[in-house]
Amino acid sequence: MKNKNNLWLYLSIVFILSYGWQYLIYGTGGVESKLFPLTMLIPGIVAVFFIIFKKTGFRNVGWGLKKWVYIFPAIFIPLVVSLGLVYLIKILNWGIPTENLFVFSEGMLESTKIGLLLGNKNQTILFFLFNIILSHLLFLIVGSLLTLGEELGWRGYLQEKILKKYGLFWGFIILGGIWGYWHLPIILMGYNFPSQPVLGGFLLMPIATIFLGIFLGWIYLRSKSIWIPALAHASLNLFSGFLYGMTMHYTEISRQLLWIAAWGIIATFCLINLYKNKPIFWQEINTTADNKK
Repeated sequence: MKNKNNLWLYLSIVFILSYGWQYLIYGTGGVESKLFPLTMLIPGIVAVFFIIFKKTGFRNVGWGLKKWVYIFPAIFIPLVVSLGLVYLIKILNWGIPTENLFVFSEGMLESTKIGLLLGNKNQTILFFLFNIILSHLLFLIVGSLLTLGEELGWRGYLQEKILKKYGLFWGFIILGGIWGYWHLPIILMGYNFPSQPVLGGFLLMPIATIFLGIFLGWIYLRSKSIWIPALAHASLNLFSGFLYGMTMHYTEISRQLLWIAAWGIIATFCLINLYKNKPIFWQEINTTADNKK
């Protein structure tokens, strides 16, 4: 009963603070507000206080990188999904490439609409390739520092507790639904689903976060490191927005449904893998070992 009360208290505090913060966002420019990115830090900040006061231990979150190989699926699965959807939309004639995204002339990049760390004009193709790789690595690292706030809360603190109580299938659905409705105010402001904010906020976003939560939950359970889902989350945000959103003109709701369906397929494979090789919660093992000392 005590653990159940802790979950409800944690969620109550996170939602009250997050919805209050999103109200400030609404009053300071909506989705264009500079306060918007800081919303991601709230679940993690609250989780830190709960970890301290409940004395569950920061070590149990998983801060190491022993299974560093999971860095590759964390980065490349979102990249491949985004590229695949761009290609699919193109061959189905559901959209057209954005004009003049890259302008090349005589072996030189004249200009690009993409912001790059070392500039986006007048450079050789080789320098441009170095520039775009360096820029996006930096974007991923900086993005991971923000997404760590969400991942520390949803995966690091909440996931184990919910999966133990409800099991893998229903646990992921409940956790994904919570994550989806945590976004509700900002979705109603037009973020992600500008043409259908109500449908997006109340239905499509929760479905999307259930699928994405299964992928992020899978990579967390397999890597045993909170940094990996944070990196995967940052990769997801970056490549979905850049490679998918910026390279195509599209009918917005059709694009979103296709994107959700693609992540539904990824989530299905992740669940199959987890059921075939059920995860052992390393947090529980560490706690038991500590008690024996």
